[in-house]
Amino acid sequence: MQLTIPKAAKLYQKHRSTIHRHIDAGRLSCAFRGDGVRVVDYSELVRCYGEPASPPPELQPDATAEGLEVQQAMLRELQAMRAEIHKLREEVAQLRRLPAPEPSQEPPGEPQTLHPTDDDPHGLRGLVRALKGAP
Repeated sequence: MQLTIPKAAKLYQKHRSTIHRHIDAGRLSCAFRGDGVRVVDYSELVRCYGEPASPPPELQPDATAEGLEVQQAMLRELQAMRAEIHKLREEVAQLRRLPAPEPSQEPPGEPQTLHPTDDDPHGLRGLVRALKGAP
């Protein structure tokens, strides 16, 4: 985006002669539009003077209905997430109030033995034996 010298001076609250002096000294570069008017690139102004207190209206985002819908959807999602976090914290608090589980009878460090039914969790082997007629 390119600004004329008067617009740049107004944006940075400087006098036009200050902008011209910085251009003449080589501190600020400029170009000429097709109609011969000197223009300064906005990025060049930021490089030289920093960010302006209020950016030009062309750079400010427009408040559109689509943008507002997106913001509202994000707000709803954020509220849902906060509600879920609240519920999860309540659940954790309830779980912390439960008594501690009793220690197991098996000594620590020994592998747990499989029960005969654990080896065939779905009962498929028993079904095959029954179909074959084997005990």
